[in-house]
Order: sequence, then C-alpha cells, then structure tokens
Amino acid sequence: MTQDTEKPSIGGRPSPAVAAESEVAENPRDIAVSGLAKLYGSARVLNDVSFTLRDGEFLTLLGPSGSGKTTTLGIIAGFVDPDHGDVTVGGRSVIGQPPRKRNLGIVFQNYALFPHLTVAANVEFGLRMRSVPSDERERRCKRMLERVGMSDFAQRRPAQLSGGQQQRVALARALIIDPVALLLDEPLGALDRRLRQQVGMELKSIQRETGVSVLHVTHDQEEAMAMSDRLAVMSAGRIEQIDTPSNVYKYPCSRFVAEFLGEANLFDVTVQEIAGIRATVTYSDGSHGVVHVSGGYSGVGGEGQGTVCVRPERLRFATGTDVADNLVAGTFAGCLHLGSSWRCIVQALGQNLIVTRQDHDDFSPPPQGTRIRLAWGAPDGQLLADGVRPSA
Repeated sequence: MTQDTEKPSIGGRPSPAVAAESEVAENPRDIAVSGLAKLYGSARVLNDVSFTLRDGEFLTLLGPSGSGKTTTLGIIAGFVDPDHGDVTVGGRSVIGQPPRKRNLGIVFQNYALFPHLTVAANVEFGLRMRSVPSDERERRCKRMLERVGMSDFAQRRPAQLSGGQQQRVALARALIIDPVALLLDEPLGALDRRLRQQVGMELKSIQRETGVSVLHVTHDQEEAMAMSDRLAVMSAGRIEQIDTPSNVYKYPCSRFVAEFLGEANLFDVTVQEIAGIRATVTYSDGSHGVVHVSGGYSGVGGEGQGTVCVRPERLRFATGTDVADNLVAGTFAGCLHLGSSWRCIVQALGQNLIVTRQDHDDFSPPPQGTRIRLAWGAPDGQLLADGVRPSA
C-alpha cells in the first residue's frame, strides 16, 4: 500500500503530474494509463491523461463536473473507446477488449443491482456468468456477504435495503470475481453526509483487508482526502497534479489545485529572485518575504509577477518581537467560533485573508478594527507554477 512518504516535487525536479507519466507498470496487477485523448465532436474531453494505478493502491480521480474523470474511468472499464492512448494491465494492452474480459469490478453511483434478484443472487451473478459451479458460488457468496456485513440480508430484494446496504451489496458483487482492480464511480454520492462518512470508512477498511487496487472517481474533496493513498486532481481533461493527499494540499502546483482542494489565501506578488526552491517576493504593501516554489515551476530568471498561496491554518498572529520569513500588516475584521476552531478574517494586502486557529483557552480574538500583523514561514507559502509572469 502506498504510504504518505513522498516528497513534493520542487526546485526544478519533475512535477508530480510529469513524474506519473514516467511510471512503468511492472506488477501484473498494475494498470497503466498512457496518453489518453478523447473528443466528442469538437469538444476535447481528455487531453494526454497518464497515470499508473499500482497494485493495492487507492487512487482517486478528483475534479469538478466535466473535468474528464468519468470518461477516464469508462475507457479503463471498456465502455468508452479512446481516440488516442493506451490502457495496459501488467504491461498488456486491453484496448479493444470488451468489459467482461478485463476482470475489473465496477460499482456505479446508482449501484445497478438487479431488482428482481435476491441479495445473494446479485452477489453471485458474476460467478454465474463465468460458469462457476453452484456449490463454489454459494461458498464464495456466503463468505463475501460476511465480509461486508450483509449475511442476514441474503434473501432480501434491493428495494428492501437502505442506500448504505445496497452499496455494500454492489461492493460484494464487484469483489467476488477477484478483480484486478475496483472502479468506483461516485459510489457514495447518493448517500447523506453522515452515512457517506460511515460507508466510506467501511469501504476503505474492506479495501485494506482485501488488498484490491481501487480507482475512485469523485468530486467530493473531503471524501478523496480521507480515503486515498494518492490523488489525481483533474481539470479540463488533464491531470493537474498527482501525489499523496497531504502533498497535494500542502504543495499545490497550480492556482486551480489550490482553490479546488480546501481553502486558500491567494495574493499577487512581485518576484524579485528565485534561488533553488526559495523565491524572494514583494507584497502589495511593500513588505518583503520568502516563499517556496511549488512543483512544476520552471522559473522566470528574474523579476516577474506571481501568485502566492498560503493555507488559512499556516497563518499566525505575529507578536511584537516575531521574526518570520513573511510579515504583513492588516486590520482584524472579525471572527467566527466553529466549535473546535476559530475562523478569523483579516483585511490585508487589499483583500480579506482567512486565518484559522484551533480552539485553545489561550486564544482570545482581538477587538474588531485592531491593527495586527500576520506571519508565516517560507515553507508555508507556495509560489504557484501557473501564476508567474515575466516582467514586460
């Protein structure tokens, strides 16, 4: 299983998205996607999409509607033909093979259970299509229903089940054929928030127990962050960034990734100098600071205009003697107590900046209108790769 130990790609090294394209599927259960392109009429839905789903990995395609997530999943499953590119399993192309021959388990958002069949008959359907003997089907079905906690519902029909229970049945049906990988198309989208969190935890637990590879499609950021070993953030038919959830959040490579995944403070700067992974910048109030350069940035070679991203939790209220890489003056505009945290607004650099603080007894918001300073370290500010323009 992939662990969250990867380092961000910065300072001239390949960006996460580029690094993914050079991966080689050496394991017989690895699925490699190379240079996928798809057009519907004049609309380019996919544009050079490449990544590898590693054996035992939980990889999520995350992005807004229309970003190409479901089309990518459909090509891997065999429901959609690409205009260009390849999909290989263990190094062998599956392009042109029908879905039933790819040995992939698929769970759709609406679960696609057969309403006239019992839970047990739904689960063993894939085995029946593979002409597995009845006694073997019964044994494997019983074991799979036990694994997903649905043994007591074996003789019920789908209409007699809750949404969460139907999701478990669909998962059992996909797993029982011992697939190379599970393809999940918004599998939790029809559930309410609380049930979605519960079933998501169960799904991740089952995936860890079975060791099956999972390619998960969703637009839900929280769901993707909680369940994934790696995230591939998609926009306009391309992969913007692929890395561990922690690295994608901490080190976004573009303005789109920074804004789509969580909250971000974004402000314009003048880039004075770039040395390795550190950039010296000037803020709109004339103050100077140092920030890190995000993955994929190639440098401008001199002065230019740029965009810096700082997450709300990385900002702090500076003390009178505070020494930090970045210090900017502002006015305290207000605060909301959210139970476990505070969400504060500070007017600085010509805009409202968001500052979050965990709820501690020693934190007391200053009066509205108080002049304060905000501070953050160089690693907490990212000069975004797509936000830098050379000076005219």
